[in-house]
Amino acid sequence: MSEFVVYLQNVENISNINSNLVKGIILADKQFSSAITTSSISKQDIELIHQFKYRAFVKMDRLFEEEELDVVREYLMKLESFNVDEVIYTDIAIKVLIEELGLKLNGIYAPETLLTNYCDIESLKAEGVSGCVISKDIPLRDVYMVIQNVPGYCSLRIHGPILVAYSRRQYINAYLDSNKEYLKNYFLQEETRESKLPIIEKSTGNWLYASCLQSFSEIKYLKDSPVVNLLIDNCFYEDEYTLKVVDLYDAVVNNLLSPEQALENLKQIETTIDYMDINELRETWLDKEKV
Repeated sequence: MSEFVVYLQNVENISNINSNLVKGIILADKQFSSAITTSSISKQDIELIHQFKYRAFVKMDRLFEEEELDVVREYLMKLESFNVDEVIYTDIAIKVLIEELGLKLNGIYAPETLLTNYCDIESLKAEGVSGCVISKDIPLRDVYMVIQNVPGYCSLRIHGPILVAYSRRQYINAYLDSNKEYLKNYFLQEETRESKLPIIEKSTGNWLYASCLQSFSEIKYLKDSPVVNLLIDNCFYEDEYTLKVVDLYDAVVNNLLSPEQALENLKQIETTIDYMDINELRETWLDKEKV
């Protein structure tokens, strides 16, 4: 049975979670991730998560330069002293540093686009990686094949903005000839498309997103699948929105709403968000639309 793991910008909102499906909470430190609001994670934050009987996850979804590694070492040691349960990381250096320091932190490798077949994932297991997040860019039929071949090991993103690209390149600063962070309400738009791509730009990285993924049509199957964690990561949406999303998934799983009804309700919560069903994902979202 899979478990819901939910990203919160403010851990105090944990008391507003009504679903029994949720078993884990993701927090993120602005310095070490794409987070736009949380400045740091405290021991009290993790204690609160454990007090509510959830597992504590910390997201570190950025790459680190050589000169930063000493700071990363200190941060990882702090997370272990806080009794963090899992670290979701993009840079394989995190795994190396955890082993180098002899820490007991469990790490979930989430390289976004790289893990596309069971051979990739079997190689991670052989190297001692605790878990992984399957690429969100592969068709759902491939996801099901992977998790059947490697049961009880993988996590899957089921809701939240779809990450298109991450780099250290400063798109907005270069265009506007500025030197600041752009955390909300900025977009890139391709010349040949009407869709606007939300962007987060900080000194530590640039995250470019597409539509918001939603999985109402498949949630019952995914809930009973060999996936370990079903991740709801809304990154730049407010917790109030996220908690309503969780309630809708709970309603579908418990047959209180159909997937179609849940999606209609979701669209009423925030009318500006463009959604993509998990069944619509192709090998790359950049495929040109058929004429």
